[in-house]
This record gives sequence, structure tokens and C-alpha cells, in this order.
Amino acid sequence: MKKIIIFLIAVAGLAFLEPRTRSQIMNAISPLSEASHKRSALRALEQMAMDVQRSKARTGSYPQPSLFRDWLLQNDRNVQDPWGSEYYFELFADSFVVGSLGPDARMRTVDDIRVAERIELTAAGLESAFTPPAPPPSSVKSRAVRAAEAARKRTP
Repeated sequence: MKKIIIFLIAVAGLAFLEPRTRSQIMNAISPLSEASHKRSALRALEQMAMDVQRSKARTGSYPQPSLFRDWLLQNDRNVQDPWGSEYYFELFADSFVVGSLGPDARMRTVDDIRVAERIELTAAGLESAFTPPAPPPSSVKSRAVRAAEAARKRTP
């Protein structure tokens, strides 16, 4: 049995030396490699989501999306997915998402790998951990509002 395994390894090694055979071998192996990359990215994202929840419990706030790379480095996490793109973080009023751009390295395509988690409400149950930006001051009016006010002034 041992001799057969050694023989098969030797034949595979020789076949890999031939360029045409090498490309056929690589084409046959690539789906296995792709599936492995996807599993690896998903495991990393699930762990990141748990780390984000733990960090929120410890510090009282979620990481800022623009500083997510730094947050990953501070938490001894890899910043790149298996395809070489950086992981990303999105924060919403009721949830957050950690994601990988996937093999095509483009955001919001079908091959993206994302893990979403709901944000727990505060004890009062009315406020979330996400604070939306303040509205513009009342002195800032849109062109439509100014036009409507001007029209009202002109009518008797």
C-alpha cells in the first residue's frame, strides 16, 4: 500500500511538470480551493461578529466603520480575507454587518460573504447603540422650501 501511494505521488509530480497537464490539474483543484476560502472567510467573520459583540459589552460602543481595520489589528485579527481584500464593517440603527468582498473583490455582489448581527437595545428599550447624525440647523433650507415660502409671500 505504501508503495502505491509513493508511486501515485511521483506520477502526480511528473504530471505537474508538464504545462498543459499543470493547467488541467489546477482547473480541477480550484473549486476545492474556492470552497475552502469561503469556509475560512465565513469562520473568520463569525468570530469577528462575536468579538464586536464582546467589545460592545466591554467598552459600551461598537467600532467605527472607518476605523474597523485598526480595530481588527488591536484585537489581533487578520485584516484581509483569503482573496487579499480587507474585511469591512457596516453599522446600522438595528444591526451591524462584518463582511468579505469575496473572490471578485467588489462590494455588494452575489459572491460577498457577510455576517449580520442585531444590535441589542438599551435597558430603556428605546435607544440603540447607534446615534444617527444630527439634522442640519433650521436655518439651512432646501431650494424647494425657499421657493414655497417665496410663493406664499407673493399670493394675497
